[in-house]
Amino acid sequence: MENTKEELKVEKRTLEQLLKDLREEKNWTYIHVVEELQELGVTVDEKKVKKWELGLEYPEIEQIYKLSELYFIPSDNFVMSKTNSYQEGLASVHATLIKWVCYFTGISLKIGYIGFYVIIAIAMIGALSFFIGNMNRVLELGKDRI
Repeated sequence: MENTKEELKVEKRTLEQLLKDLREEKNWTYIHVVEELQELGVTVDEKKVKKWELGLEYPEIEQIYKLSELYFIPSDNFVMSKTNSYQEGLASVHATLIKWVCYFTGISLKIGYIGFYVIIAIAMIGALSFFIGNMNRVLELGKDRI
């Protein structure tokens, strides 16, 4: 019965969250994951593992089978988690842009999301002030025509 609870928990996570959680549960670094995968015959580098955890790229099906061997969980859980990632990605298109910016700048995702919403708020305030400032001109032009 306990296996069923763990499988349900895994199936609800996205692939990037699943991979990060599994790596952190073992207290492994990205380099350690790369070394373990190399022992299983999978050649990847540290950047590739980071991209998987950020959801910027997804492992190929052969790599999923090896990840399943590495972490001792059924490959179905990885496939279901990958499906969850796609569904979440469709619901949040801007998340991919934020992830790429965070990856290249080295900032955390939390800071990336906060920064994104701050930029949106500033842009909205700027657009509003632009329209209000130009509204006076439009009203004055309208008075001249009357």
